[in-house]
Amino acid sequence: MKRKKLIEYKMKYLMGATFLILLVLLARVSYMQLVQTEQYRTLARNNYIRIAPVFAPRGEIFDRNGEKIVTNRPIYTVSINDLSLEGTTHHLYLDRIGPDTVQMAETLAWILAGDEESVQYFQQISGMTPEQFEKEVSRDDDEDSYRAKKEAIEEIIKERVSSNKVQLEKGEPLEIAVVYNPSTVATLQKRNLASFGVRLEKKTDVLSELVTMLHREGVFEDKTVYQVESDVRATIREKKYYRPYEPVLVAENIPPQTVVTLRERQIEMPGVVVDIQPVRDYPYQSLLAHALGYVQNIKREQYEEHKDEGYFMNDLYGQNGLELVYESYLRGEHGARQMEVDANSRPVRDLGLKEPVPGNDLVLTIDLNLQMAAEKALADGVKRAQDAGYSRSKAGAAVVMDVRTGAVRAMASYPSYNPGIFTGGLTSTQWQQLQDSGALLNRTISAIYPPGSTFKMVTAAAILEHEIVDPDHKMHDPGYYRLGQGIFRDWKPGGHGMVDIRKALEVSCDTYFYNYGRMAGVDAISNMAKEFGLGEKTGINLPGELSGVVPTPQWKYELVKNMLIMYNNDFARVRELNQQIEHEKNATRKEQLQKARDEELEKQLAKHEWDLNWQQYETVNMSIGQGDNTYTIMQLAAYVAAIANNGTLYKPYLVEKIVNPDGRVIKQFQPEVKRRVNVSPKTLQILREGMHMVALPPNGTASAMFGLDVAAKTGTAEVLDANGKKIGNHALFVAFAPYENPEVAVAVILEYGHAGGTYAGPIARGILDAYLTGPAAGATEETRGQGQEREQAPDYTPGSMDILGYQPAGIGDLPEGWDALPALNWPGWEQPSGGGAAVQGEMQENEGNDRVQQTTTTTAPARQEPTAPTQPVQTTSPPATPASPPAGNNTPEQPPEETEPPPVEPPPAQTQPPEGEAQPPPVETPPAEGPGEQSQASPGTTTQDPP
Repeated sequence: MKRKKLIEYKMKYLMGATFLILLVLLARVSYMQLVQTEQYRTLARNNYIRIAPVFAPRGEIFDRNGEKIVTNRPIYTVSINDLSLEGTTHHLYLDRIGPDTVQMAETLAWILAGDEESVQYFQQISGMTPEQFEKEVSRDDDEDSYRAKKEAIEEIIKERVSSNKVQLEKGEPLEIAVVYNPSTVATLQKRNLASFGVRLEKKTDVLSELVTMLHREGVFEDKTVYQVESDVRATIREKKYYRPYEPVLVAENIPPQTVVTLRERQIEMPGVVVDIQPVRDYPYQSLLAHALGYVQNIKREQYEEHKDEGYFMNDLYGQNGLELVYESYLRGEHGARQMEVDANSRPVRDLGLKEPVPGNDLVLTIDLNLQMAAEKALADGVKRAQDAGYSRSKAGAAVVMDVRTGAVRAMASYPSYNPGIFTGGLTSTQWQQLQDSGALLNRTISAIYPPGSTFKMVTAAAILEHEIVDPDHKMHDPGYYRLGQGIFRDWKPGGHGMVDIRKALEVSCDTYFYNYGRMAGVDAISNMAKEFGLGEKTGINLPGELSGVVPTPQWKYELVKNMLIMYNNDFARVRELNQQIEHEKNATRKEQLQKARDEELEKQLAKHEWDLNWQQYETVNMSIGQGDNTYTIMQLAAYVAAIANNGTLYKPYLVEKIVNPDGRVIKQFQPEVKRRVNVSPKTLQILREGMHMVALPPNGTASAMFGLDVAAKTGTAEVLDANGKKIGNHALFVAFAPYENPEVAVAVILEYGHAGGTYAGPIARGILDAYLTGPAAGATEETRGQGQEREQAPDYTPGSMDILGYQPAGIGDLPEGWDALPALNWPGWEQPSGGGAAVQGEMQENEGNDRVQQTTTTTAPARQEPTAPTQPVQTTSPPATPASPPAGNNTPEQPPEETEPPPVEPPPAQTQPPEGEAQPPPVETPPAEGPGEQSQASPGTTTQDPP
């Protein structure tokens, strides 16, 4: 009886437990059916529904007259949407367990620790994050890092064997590593792995087959199959963490016939996706490259910053120039295509399409034909200088600015490059070529140069505004200026006779500016330079702009002080105390050390008072634009524009308006005044008159190549190496035109161009010819060129000046049967007839704008002086500029005898300045060609500034 009751009692509990379990299961099923219905429906649909992104084309870029400078073209891409693919792999299997496990692990670890992909594999199976693993194996020394990786791999292998001992004892093989690199595989094959019970097994998958096929078609250029697969695997690893549902790009710009083959083999290659994607196209190749910038696949840090804005990992992103600055306007809104697929991922039917929205268009202030003229003139100028024997001359820059608004009409930097080469990724050869040529440097805003005699208008303004001398007063120029025991020579032996300030600008009389510039003083000159915007960023909306330097006594003191503290042996104790202060934790002790440091610093600075303080010879140097003056070409253009427009300093700008795909202007840019220059209209008029005389015969330093209605100034600036030795001259030229009613200002630099008037002047002449002699000459801003057809400048060949030539490859005729292939059309690709939105609506009034002709540049016969036999490093250009190769041995014509100045015996060298004058002894250099100008770059050094 008791037994029966016990059984009944147990049955009740068993039935209750069963009922409870059924109740829980019923609740769970109800929850899944009623609450989580949509979630599981979505998961189920994901098994047969594919969402393919439809990339939106970026906005196009037009010149001010509606000419297309940057557009888009469609290319075919191949991706994979199966993130389990690895490509060609070699798996290491352990078939048994034995006493040699430790030796086996050590042997394999020594080999695999040198293979980065194998190291990443062990990081993944270790359970550590990439950051944790890196911290675990990272060491200061490469050899120590290698040993740390070896030890980590060895421990992981031993742990894996130990944890799977039962599996091995049952005779089941254990995977202990995966190897990808063929060279690592070859090393393993040379070892007797079988003695450890280890075998190597090769495996391939769809990715292997895809990459091998594309490699045979030459899609990857200089990459090996392993390198391509490695790149794809790296992307897969990254996407597994961030966007596991996005396809992984394998190759771009696939030939149409290859795409047809891929579509035919779709059943055999599940997970392979063929798509169409817009990429940037540059009809004029290298034209305006430095301002436009370029686009590339979005970088990791950019993606992390903008991933919530709808970017994909394969998206294009502006990396420099306007493409970067206006990225948010230029990028479009991607669409998507929803497709039903079968078990082999083959498209069955199209379920819908969300159309992509193209990006907004930019309309620039640039005039296409004027830009062509500027780039051609620069290229011709470099060739002219090299043909004359100046082999260092390989680069230059030019800016054309509207003096009435600050709008940039042309900005050219030579050498240039084609931004299209970045579309599919650069090869190592292409990247090295870009680095060697210095083509990536935007020399209009990212390089600083001494201005030479183009600075003399600043000095003249300082002289006049401080009433140092009456503008009509004439001084006698003996051809030199004496300061203490030093002699500063004019470029013209015997001098220019009687000279007033206008003639001093006309003939570029150094002696006049030596004399009255020193009387005006460094503060007056530096303040005037700053008034004209020199030494500060212009504010143009481009990345990488430099500010340059207006030297002042305070600037020099701080610079020299810092250099002395860092490098001079007298300040060794100061450096030692600084280190102690940095590591000291005790506040009282730190205060004592700081007091001792300050006392030692004052003591040592007193010994170097001469080096620290501004000297009179530096004011003399500065007065003609040498010494430590360094400015950008954009600054020089803005400064000359302010002289031309009677004192308004504008902020330069490149974009006129932004237009949406419907043709509506969404943002209009207006001229922006930075300030009114604090210079009297009378002074500005005198400067303009003097600059006008520069271009007039018979005495103007630019009269040999200018008969146009312009005002100009030549400049030649010495370039010194780190040891203060002259290695050449930069040639500069600034101008504005027309003289009576100024419209544009021009600034030109030709690196190592020898003489401003002889080699930079013809470049400016070519640019102004294109502007002044075209049909637009004399027209107003509103009516310029209306009703006239535009045509390409006759002497310009797209790509003729490219560092890296690039011909956009059209996809040509489609193979037979192409139109029958599904899902390969690009919705929204077709543009309305007649151009993009930026050429419609707001731009209709500009249809048929003027053409700007490029006329033949005429120059005076060029003479040359011997070039330096060696090539020290240039100190006035930014570090980004690569060093030029050594100059060749030339035997140029010698300048005529009348250009030789009389010899001057320098006094004996002395360590302290002569009493009453802060002037070290002069070191004279040979004169350059004449007629020309002298400029100065070091204490007491005579320099040449030929026109």
